[in-house]
Amino acid sequence: MKHSYFFGIDGGGTQSRLAVCDNTGTIVHTVYGGTTNLYAGKPEQVELSLKALFAQVEHFAPFQGGCIGSAGLGRKAEQETFRHMLLTLLPELPVYLCSDGEILLVGGLGGLEGYALISGTGSLALSRSKDGQIKRSGGYGYLLGDEGSAYWIAHQALIRSLRSLENRDLKTDLLTSLLAQCSLSKTEDLIAYVHHQATKADIARLAPLVTEHAQQGDPLAHDILVCAAKELVALVVSVQNPAIHADELVLAGGVLEKDPIIRPLFTEGLHEVLPKLRIIEARGTALQGACLLALQ
Repeated sequence: MKHSYFFGIDGGGTQSRLAVCDNTGTIVHTVYGGTTNLYAGKPEQVELSLKALFAQVEHFAPFQGGCIGSAGLGRKAEQETFRHMLLTLLPELPVYLCSDGEILLVGGLGGLEGYALISGTGSLALSRSKDGQIKRSGGYGYLLGDEGSAYWIAHQALIRSLRSLENRDLKTDLLTSLLAQCSLSKTEDLIAYVHHQATKADIARLAPLVTEHAQQGDPLAHDILVCAAKELVALVVSVQNPAIHADELVLAGGVLEKDPIIRPLFTEGLHEVLPKLRIIEARGTALQGACLLALQ
């Protein structure tokens, strides 16, 4: 008797993973490929990445169903672009399309309902009810939001340390460290660096400096982290849904996982406004979440 297999894809900006699972959700094979983010590459590049992924698992075909969870796949227009690609790749196969946040939520909670908050380079909050009702907040990118993220923290440090230099903000020693980290010698060099040279990742990498200075008692650095924690609490508050009975929140991203100041500030702030919501350790991965959704 032939086995029934499903697939789940955890798609990223630089690398994607595809897992094949059986009808119990047990992963039996995993392969790796290029980006599936429509905003990191052109649609034709994404289509090539998908073809390369499926070519590596063709011996498991025909699949019974699948799920593709990827950055840049949370909205209708993005999903329509993907469905057009899948018409030739996987004709007539039911495939659930969603954001990378949704598969992280399902995998982290080990179930179909609850809450997730991501704060790495960017930030996003998400909630999901058992029937698939999604609420999301944030995730608009660094030019429009990403509050409480590493980029936002570093950007605030640059802005506010310049304001402080002009006596328009709290006192700080941040500016000297920021210039050194950017290999700049003069304050005015920041203008060309930020506007024409630095990437989003370059700016985000400055965020640990803010924490270092906050630990040393720098008032401006500490205030930036307090504001970041408040922004992250606000993201979670904005996706609350009374239809969700699992009062559990899973956290992801370097800011929430590694920063020794923001995590306790966030936890305390969250408890004040949502005392019933419990932060839990992730029970599984985003790839496992994609497989769980594929089985649905």
